[in-house]
Amino acid sequence: MQYVIFLLAFAASAALPGPEIAALLSRSLSGGLRSSLPLAGGIIIGKLIMLSAAVIGLSALLAILGPAFVTLKYAGAAYLIWLGAKKWRKAGKALAGATETPAASAGVEIGLGLAMTITNPLAIAFYMALLPGVINVAGVTLSSYLILCAIIIGVMLAIVVAYGLLAELARKLFRSSRAKTSLERASGGMMVGVGIMLATR
Repeated sequence: MQYVIFLLAFAASAALPGPEIAALLSRSLSGGLRSSLPLAGGIIIGKLIMLSAAVIGLSALLAILGPAFVTLKYAGAAYLIWLGAKKWRKAGKALAGATETPAASAGVEIGLGLAMTITNPLAIAFYMALLPGVINVAGVTLSSYLILCAIIIGVMLAIVVAYGLLAELARKLFRSSRAKTSLERASGGMMVGVGIMLATR
């Protein structure tokens, strides 16, 4: 029963529109579902780190990160704003080698997803509030820890696919060059917005 409660609470929290979901949606709108996978991978890794930190002790994680916590946040925000501005500027223009961009920047995208997640104060508050009340953190065994990890991975993959399919549908509905330009600008605007949210939260 405790795992069902955790699954429902985590799914409700993770699916709500926020910086992470906006970034995933923006990526899917501009390059399709596949282009959002590296970012999604980083977000999932970040959520697993937060779960592990909650089991070990969140205060220990914050003490280890120290100033790097703030640096990660601002670096991620600056990158998103730069990427969004670039996308807005080049909306509607055919870019040579555009199909290679997701693969070439996969490491950066994973790092961005990771930074966005572990610097999210709402994620920290979520785990601090939920875990002690639902899961006996002190009595977590390897098997129960792996079940929690599987729940997080499964829920996040379902969310990524759901938002990705919505974005794919939007891309198919707006096939004209003018509509594609508008979609790319919307995607760029979302990235800038996510960067600002990340920097100011």
